[in-house]
Amino acid sequence: MTFYIGTSNSAFAAICWPPSTVIPEGCTKCGCDKKIGECQKGCLCVSDAETGSPDKPETTIGHVTEEFSKHREWMVKMFFNDAEEGNAPGLLAAMQLMTTQLTTNAMQQVQVIGTFFDAKHQLEMQRLFQTLKLRAHKDYHPSEGLCEVGSISRSLNASARNANLTNSALSRRMIERQVMAKDTVANKAAESDQDNRLVNFIKTYCNKLDDNKNLDLLCKKGNPDSENINKDINYTSTIDSALTLDIDFSGTASTPTIDEKAVMALSNNLFSHKLMPFTSANKFVRKNGKPSIEASEQVYMDYRALTAKRSVAQNSFTAITALKTKGDAGSQPFIYALLKEMGGDAITAEEIKREIGEQPSYYAQMDILTKKLYQRPEFYSDLYDKPANVLRKDVAIQAATLMQKRDLYQSYLRSEMTLAVMLETLLVKEQDAVKNNMGGMK
Repeated sequence: MTFYIGTSNSAFAAICWPPSTVIPEGCTKCGCDKKIGECQKGCLCVSDAETGSPDKPETTIGHVTEEFSKHREWMVKMFFNDAEEGNAPGLLAAMQLMTTQLTTNAMQQVQVIGTFFDAKHQLEMQRLFQTLKLRAHKDYHPSEGLCEVGSISRSLNASARNANLTNSALSRRMIERQVMAKDTVANKAAESDQDNRLVNFIKTYCNKLDDNKNLDLLCKKGNPDSENINKDINYTSTIDSALTLDIDFSGTASTPTIDEKAVMALSNNLFSHKLMPFTSANKFVRKNGKPSIEASEQVYMDYRALTAKRSVAQNSFTAITALKTKGDAGSQPFIYALLKEMGGDAITAEEIKREIGEQPSYYAQMDILTKKLYQRPEFYSDLYDKPANVLRKDVAIQAATLMQKRDLYQSYLRSEMTLAVMLETLLVKEQDAVKNNMGGMK
């Protein structure tokens, strides 16, 4: 369509419609003599008529809608022809089969991946168990040195109980002798105690060379063993130098041993060499039978006070002797083996027995556990061991150290008690003087 401008400044259509143009119904054909505005209305009418609506297939929208409907119908029949029963298989079945196959393949691949993960975790767990197993074999395989410590200390508790029994028995026996109890060597006053001790000295401990050989005549009535000579006065050979004493007050032995006799004789010479004279019964009561507070009773009570003070000093003696009482036999083979290893072929079992006794005492076991065990190079070479075993040895040594410190603590208590009694004894005269002065002031 072309336009031109007229003389009246109005625009007219030069060619409005071709001759063969079919004018839609309701639209007017625009001639060349029509103005542009009128022609535009006609064109808009034609354009709207040709665009149309979906329900008019002859229009553009209708045609497009119809074609899309046909395409949709074709696609549905083409892809989903088997959606209804009786139809030939279409793309839907194929897609379902493909989906099933893809899902199956995906699940198989995931299963393979899961198997890999399971295998990974299983191998890691096996490696962890193997590592822990090796560590357990390494850490819980005790060394020979650790076994030595445990074997030597296995009967310490039983030996300590034997020592406590010996301490109690010796203390009781020494007290009963001093108070002249019945069924003792002093049951008939001091004379019987002296007589029995003299006879025991002649038979067992007399040395013909003592007193410039003047004891020859006295010792002829006895037959002392050379090892027993002067054991009743020699603290060093009787108690101090010995690691184990053949002492057993549990009642299993029927006859006293050499060590038991020697310890008794030594205690008699160390404490209360002279006993208090025998006091008759009539000295303790008046004529009317009532208790009398006279000089004899006062002297007897003073003697008991002196006996109590002596018992404090005797406690140290009995405690040291008790520590060396023969102990339990549980650790004896291991101690013998250790000493044999230390001495080699130069030492025999008889020499070991003579050194520490047939049943090593608590004192002997602690001596080996806290001293002799570390006096050999094997102990230090065994420290090149697993860290766990070295730590166990350290703990065992600490335990032995604590036991030794406990023994030292008890020894300090005995020393403190003895010093306290000595101080109290030295102050008795001063206390009496103060009392006398106070009585004079009254």
